[in-house]
Amino acid sequence: MRRGLLCLLMLIAGAAPLQVAAQSSRQLAGCRDRRQALRDALADIQRRQRNVGLSGLVMLGGETVIAENLGYADLENQVPVTNETRFGVASITKAFTGLALLKLHEAGRIDLDAPIQRYVPAFPVKPAGVITPRLLAAHLAGIRHWGNERNAALYARHFDDVNDVLALFKDDTLVASPGTKMSYSSYGYNLIAAAIQSASGARYQDYVNREIISKLGLANTGFDDVRRVQPHRARRYSYFDPWTFAVDSNAVYRVPDWDYSHNMAGGNMYSTAADLARFGRAIERPGLLSKESLDLLYRRPRVGAVEATMSFGFFVSDSAAPHRLLNIGGSNAGLQSGLFVFPDEDLVIVVLANTWGIGSNSGEMNGVLLSRLAAICMGWPQPPPVK
Repeated sequence: MRRGLLCLLMLIAGAAPLQVAAQSSRQLAGCRDRRQALRDALADIQRRQRNVGLSGLVMLGGETVIAENLGYADLENQVPVTNETRFGVASITKAFTGLALLKLHEAGRIDLDAPIQRYVPAFPVKPAGVITPRLLAAHLAGIRHWGNERNAALYARHFDDVNDVLALFKDDTLVASPGTKMSYSSYGYNLIAAAIQSASGARYQDYVNREIISKLGLANTGFDDVRRVQPHRARRYSYFDPWTFAVDSNAVYRVPDWDYSHNMAGGNMYSTAADLARFGRAIERPGLLSKESLDLLYRRPRVGAVEATMSFGFFVSDSAAPHRLLNIGGSNAGLQSGLFVFPDEDLVIVVLANTWGIGSNSGEMNGVLLSRLAAICMGWPQPPPVK
């Protein structure tokens, strides 16, 4: 009798994992069956936006379902996009900075709620309120975004030390009192990087390389330096004049090799679709980060009645969303990037392009397109088209 009861209990305990495994297997098979539809969605936006080059990847359950490369990494020399093509990823850089901050918090070396001056004493105390690493990560600190300082002189200057970036904004008045309003700021993430550098005792770039890039084996990911030769670098193109933003649908501009090191921690990295997929999958479960850090990452920060949509470098879906999602996208002159992570489905989607294409200012490339690819893969309802 006891033996029969024990067998029954074991069967009941094992039923749920077996059901989950079977469901995952069916989902993967379904996504494989829809490979052509995934490729068609990428080809469609490539055609409509007239992008020079594009790389898209869909990974489900750790399997790369598609890795699609379209067009050219270098139009002048007819160099095609390949799996090794390194694209600028713009604001996806913030995801690396956010995770680096969480790792230092895990190690007990950064208090997320301490005044930022504990780590960056050169940053002035602001009369409007106390700025903390947690507020900076959520864009709740009131730090401004870009102004007219982003000119030819700045694009020609290289910053080796993130502390040198602070002079561009540290004395400016806050756009809002800390904790009262979400105000997106790349400068805020550079201030986080200065805190990371101080607390870790290593250069910000070296800490990210050591604790994230190297640990995940991201061989084609790093911080860009346009002064240096970089293998497999994608050149950048635009149908918008890079200075005036006027549209010329009849001619594609070659975007200058501008230096984005003034945004070292918010938009100056390069990567490949495969590397970003591996990076995205690393935050689905504990490993690179602890469970406690992942709980922070997947939770929308709140200060009183104010809720931020971004946590530590990723936008976070709200509690009403049908599927949990972390996502981050980026755009600089001549590039678009998007990374979506659905942890419960073990689904990661990456799209990278080296063009500001026709209609790219809609944000479709790093938002709706990835939602569409997820829906195709999983058999979910399709998102509405971009108008």
